[in-house]
Amino acid sequence: MRLQNIRFPEADICREEELYFHRNGEWVDFNGYFNLFYIEKRKKYTNQESLTLHLELNGCQAIRLMLDENIIQEKMLTGGKETLDLEFPYPETEKGVFWFSVKKIGAGKETESENVKNAETESAENAAAKTIKDTKKNIGFDISNHIKGWYEGTCRNEKQVRIAAVVCTFKREPYVLRNLKSILQFLERPENASLKLCYWLVDNGRTLSEHEEISRLAARYPETVRIIPNRNVGGAGGFTRGMIEAIEEKERLGLTHVQLMDDDAVMDPELFVRAYGFLGMRKDEWEDIRLGGTLLREDYPYICQAMGEWFEGFNVTNRLVMTDMRSFRNCRKPLIETPQDEYRMYSGWWCCCYSLNTVRKDNLPLPLFIHRDDIEYEIRNRETGIVFLNGFNVWHKGFEVNFLGTNAYYDVRNNLIFAALHEPDMSRIQMWKWISKFIITAVLKMRYEEAYFSWRGMIDFMKGPEWLMGTDAERLNNQLRKHLPDTEPMELEEQPTLKELQRCYNPDRNKKQFWKKITFNGWFLPADKEVGILRPYDAPFSIFRKKRIELRDTGAKKKRVAVREERQLFKAAMYCINTWRILMVQYGKTQKEYKTKYEILKNGKLWIEKILTNRG
Repeated sequence: MRLQNIRFPEADICREEELYFHRNGEWVDFNGYFNLFYIEKRKKYTNQESLTLHLELNGCQAIRLMLDENIIQEKMLTGGKETLDLEFPYPETEKGVFWFSVKKIGAGKETESENVKNAETESAENAAAKTIKDTKKNIGFDISNHIKGWYEGTCRNEKQVRIAAVVCTFKREPYVLRNLKSILQFLERPENASLKLCYWLVDNGRTLSEHEEISRLAARYPETVRIIPNRNVGGAGGFTRGMIEAIEEKERLGLTHVQLMDDDAVMDPELFVRAYGFLGMRKDEWEDIRLGGTLLREDYPYICQAMGEWFEGFNVTNRLVMTDMRSFRNCRKPLIETPQDEYRMYSGWWCCCYSLNTVRKDNLPLPLFIHRDDIEYEIRNRETGIVFLNGFNVWHKGFEVNFLGTNAYYDVRNNLIFAALHEPDMSRIQMWKWISKFIITAVLKMRYEEAYFSWRGMIDFMKGPEWLMGTDAERLNNQLRKHLPDTEPMELEEQPTLKELQRCYNPDRNKKQFWKKITFNGWFLPADKEVGILRPYDAPFSIFRKKRIELRDTGAKKKRVAVREERQLFKAAMYCINTWRILMVQYGKTQKEYKTKYEILKNGKLWIEKILTNRG
């Protein structure tokens, strides 16, 4: 069974050479993140018995098989076209990473490429210059024209696997078309025909059928592509619609898994090779293990945004955020190389694969519209375990490049729902502190509408599960959006530098700000009349004492001017006082209602009434 192909940079996916291989003098080391073969995870979760490297080479003098940094075998080559089948000592090896290295012909004059060791010191300008340099080096020796291959494994009892990939989308045709073309080109290759992948587009905007090229491709490949018109019930509703379709088609199509994917993420279809290869060999005790997707950044494609997070006390813990995956050393961090915390970690729905033994009509996501729907579903099903594989990933824009906007409402409301269901011991004081911080921070950023959204999220949570089940989610979202101030386009595009991102994710970035905190960021001091600038990833203390600021939403490419209004601080205080009173009086009753109605909230009957009554 093919487990993973040898991958190379591609212009439309990822150009970062050192994610795939490293130039080491006259050798090319295929020890980049996407081409490593991690041993311990395979040993723990699969019945794999052997590992063979199949290679087609042209213009290579020698090859080495490697375990970690040790040479297992070295073989001299003719320099012409050769086909090799090389066995790794998989049965007797328990841990580490396998990889290989080839020696090129006529490459002795190339300088050795340094491995990246410290992303924290590299600027965006240096990264861009390095990419240009590597591209120029490729002109002399296009490695992908000289080396092709894949890793193959055997196991006595291979399991049948068929995946339905579900993409939830709302009026994002350019992204959908890009990934659809990529998938279809991938499936047209003879070696991928056996996958029989289903690729379903849940169309919350009901616009895909009107797009000429998308509808033409769907008609041309009816066994693969399906457009599913859907009401706009958010990401939660769109993905649930796809889950229900997979459940209904499970027997007819022989489906075993459903994979949820974002519409606006860049993906390498190779991820399906790795999913099928891993799942086809999984052990019986890991029958329903989830495949979690690693999230890499679109602006800095070598930077890891998320891989194996956990959620407790309203806080996301992410030990790998801002990890530079070009570094061989970083790729061997324990959380990446070794199986651990499989019952604690979760994956976002940018890319996550579930067994259809888990996805059932009595075990569907909650009707949360957006935000925390994936976390709640993941935590609910964590007893199945989760694994993160190299190459099972997507690239997406960073979370911090957009202001929260209406998401502040969903963050508060849905976090409270999560706490009511899964964190019964969380104190109301802790909840109040978190919500109050949310509200006050929004005011200090002069984003007064987000303070309102945060308070409103708490209010609507207290209305209980009956209100949640009966509300029109699309209408509610439109009502919330009416509170958003007008904006105008930004003249110039901006993106955060690496240093700005590192500062944004530094847990200590707001420490040593005592004076700014006790003066409410200078609101109790005379105003600084010079216009400040605040971006989503800037700390509120960067606009200390400012009277007037320009809010630049770099992700949305929008901007607006905001002015310090003392009455908004008073309003925030009222929100906090009101939140305290309501939490202390009503939370216990509401929590009990959510626990009582939990089985109904996750049942297909509720979802069918909300979603399938209006089949496009």
